[in-house]
Amino acid sequence: MNYHKTVALSVVTIALSLGACNTVPEDPITTNGRNEEPEPEEVVETPDTSPSPSPTPTESPPPTSDEGDDPVAVSPPQETPSANESAQAPSLPPPWEQDLPEVATIEETQVGDLMCYVTVTDLQGNTSVIGAEYQICDNEDQFLRRTLGLGYTERTVADCESNEPCGQTRQEMLLSDLINIGKDWSVLSNGNWRVMVGKMETWNGPNNTGNLSYYGCDDENNCLALDGGVVSCRRGVCGYGWEQGEYLYSIATPIVEDGGAPATLRVFHQGEEILKVPNMEVVNSKIDPS
Repeated sequence: MNYHKTVALSVVTIALSLGACNTVPEDPITTNGRNEEPEPEEVVETPDTSPSPSPTPTESPPPTSDEGDDPVAVSPPQETPSANESAQAPSLPPPWEQDLPEVATIEETQVGDLMCYVTVTDLQGNTSVIGAEYQICDNEDQFLRRTLGLGYTERTVADCESNEPCGQTRQEMLLSDLINIGKDWSVLSNGNWRVMVGKMETWNGPNNTGNLSYYGCDDENNCLALDGGVVSCRRGVCGYGWEQGEYLYSIATPIVEDGGAPATLRVFHQGEEILKVPNMEVVNSKIDPS
């Protein structure tokens, strides 16, 4: 399975006023490109200077735990790329601009000649079939009948009527990442960056605790998946934080009475801020009041 780089925060507003923030992005799955022609090529790389979206509170939360207890994590956190790597812009718009399901229940999978086909039901009860990497079909027993976050990667696939070579290809967004978002999750966006914060139910109030997941993507669909996030609320700000090596990713939101303040996503490298994305607002979420 090929996991992808990626982030999402939403319940910031809820965490601020209710003191309960939880979300859960989990590792994605990548395909082995069994029947694609030519061999699938990762079109997007996350540059080191602007790692995948991740939030940073005014106060940096302490290092997160490395524990990963979710059996459905389809893709481990991606390593931060070197400064010499340059991201190649995809030819297709981001998945959220194509109305591809972002959170859905996996109903069934079927191996086809050109790709894996997955039947999903979204939160509105609409059922559809989407193309996916073959690893999704190969590992269906891990996530069938589960409601998960969906991540996509642009791939080059054969534009043929069967698996016989025809010399033509096309670009297509394929389902590559399945993120365990738990019961409570939130999606934040500023129109360019998009971050999914999951497993928010793992935080019950104390600072520097929780086990939140993060799946964040920029407008070129460079994504990063992280886990083990903690929550810290003090001095009028609530923040979610994730650590990966020398990098700290955080999403911080001012605590206001109506809980409607926008969040700011920040990335730090060895204590120095290298990315700041303001005006992240909740665009989708599910929080169980119980």
